[in-house]
Formats: sequence, C-alpha cells, structure tokens
Amino acid sequence: MKLPSILFSGVMLAVGLGYEFMALKMPRGSMAQPGPGFFPIVVGVFWIATALGCLLQDIRNRKTDDPHQDAPAPGEAASVSRFGKTFQLTALMTAYILALTPFGFPVAICIFLAVSTRIFGSRNWGVALVIAAIITTLTYLIFVVWLKVPLPLGILEEVLG
Repeated sequence: MKLPSILFSGVMLAVGLGYEFMALKMPRGSMAQPGPGFFPIVVGVFWIATALGCLLQDIRNRKTDDPHQDAPAPGEAASVSRFGKTFQLTALMTAYILALTPFGFPVAICIFLAVSTRIFGSRNWGVALVIAAIITTLTYLIFVVWLKVPLPLGILEEVLG
C-alpha cells in the first residue's frame, strides 16, 4: 500500500474519533427510550472500527508489498478496477432500491451486503453470506424490533410481521 492510503485511513480514524467525541456529548437516553445521541454514538463506533481496520490493513499490506514487482503503468489497471467496482456497486444499489418493496428489507439488504462483500474483496461466498446474515439480523433487531422503525418486510411479512 502507498502512503496516501495509510494517510487517508488515519485521517478517517481521526475524523471518526472527533465525531464520536461530539456524539458522546448528546443525550443518550435509556435502552427502553433511546435519546437523540444513541444513533450517532453507534455510527461513531462503527466508523472508528472500520477506519482502524483499514489503517491496520494498509500498514500490514505496506510491509508485505514487493518493491521489485512490476507495477502497471500509472492509471491503467487501477482506474479500470475502480471504474468496474464503481459501476458494479451503482448497479447493485439500483437493484437494491428496486427490490426493497417487493422482497422486503431483510432479503434485499442481505443480498446487497453479500454481493457488495464479494465485489470489495471476499473470495468466498460462504463468508460473504455469513457476514451479510449477521449484519442483516443485527440491523433488523435494532431498527425493526427495538426502535420500531417501519421497514418493508415484503415476502417475509407473514413470517416476521
């Protein structure tokens, strides 16, 4: 990994820490009645964890990069790869929006998360599906069950509703 990648991850970690510091000043409420600071605190924790994970991965990858390896010409493979992933993610987000109402939030988000995990690096469908299922379950429990956010359940209306 190059220095700009490590620098970006470090900046994101610093911004996440600042965000969390401000979020902790907001009223949290209780577990039964979450206050306006609850969601920002949760977002801050995930932001910090993600930025820290990226930073550690960038540092580890920098140590293992082979300086003698032939690099592609500047802007060649990297721009094609980024464009391909951007296009794939845009198409996936469009499909998610179209699938949300008929299939419901749990099914649509689980498929979205599994496929996006594959797009961004997981080589194993099993791992991608497990990650997607865990995140979907946690999201459903937090937003639908606990916070009572009315999300469309689609084909799972009879099972979960």
